[in-house]
Amino acid sequence: MITIDPPADHHTMQMIRDISFVRRGDLTLSVQLILPDTAHAPLIVYVTGSAFHRQDIAGTLPRLSLLADKGYAVASVQYRGVEDAVFPAQVLDAKAAVHFLRAHAAKYGYDAENIFLMGDSSGGHTALLAALTDGIPALSETEAPVAVRGVIAHYPPTDMARMAEQPSNTDHDTADCPEALLIGGKRVSEHPELIAKTAVTQFVTAEREIPPVLLFHGTNDETVPFHQSCLLFDRLRDTGKDAAFYAVEGAHHGGRAFWSETVLRITCDFVQKHITAR
Repeated sequence: MITIDPPADHHTMQMIRDISFVRRGDLTLSVQLILPDTAHAPLIVYVTGSAFHRQDIAGTLPRLSLLADKGYAVASVQYRGVEDAVFPAQVLDAKAAVHFLRAHAAKYGYDAENIFLMGDSSGGHTALLAALTDGIPALSETEAPVAVRGVIAHYPPTDMARMAEQPSNTDHDTADCPEALLIGGKRVSEHPELIAKTAVTQFVTAEREIPPVLLFHGTNDETVPFHQSCLLFDRLRDTGKDAAFYAVEGAHHGGRAFWSETVLRITCDFVQKHITAR
């Protein structure tokens, strides 16, 4: 027998599956909630990327537990894929999830005053728009603000009219590329008025107040060009917004680097910086 006395240096957590938060026609959207053993933990609302198709929510949960192990509650939210609805359905769904989760904070025990949005790829695009468009009628179903404390996006498209400007493994001017499907299966070059409505950059102006933004993007991303995050960060910087941008050297579209201790530490530091004291 060997006696050990290890420190309790990881959180225990519980998962609550398939919490319905909104019904869209015949489709009910749900949240998967991971709760750490921390009272009133800040909540990170995560939007999983899917090239705007229906998401693989279950596949995201293991890596989201890494955030829960840092002491944060994490909600993985479902949006309507392009099979079900076109833009701005995805943004409206993310906002509906935040409203629902804030209203039910007392039931589940996380902190309603400290909610952050986060997402990757198309989910990053959705999280950014949900966070940055309070008060925009075309992207809101209610006058109630989302009012998140910050938004974190991994390799998001931010101005899809300009996706084809950089090398990519996707032809961004076909009727079945992700951004075309988002606007109803219409070629981007033939419908600039539709794709312009999806641009995150348009909502970053000197006059508009927006929450702090944290960006991560791989320098070798062949799917969503690195340039897309550069476009948004340049706009954020030029308008004096609270923003940080980390280029993940050599990383592609996703992968383990984005869930490394380095990236998790930067993410946690960002959250801790912007939470409000209870």
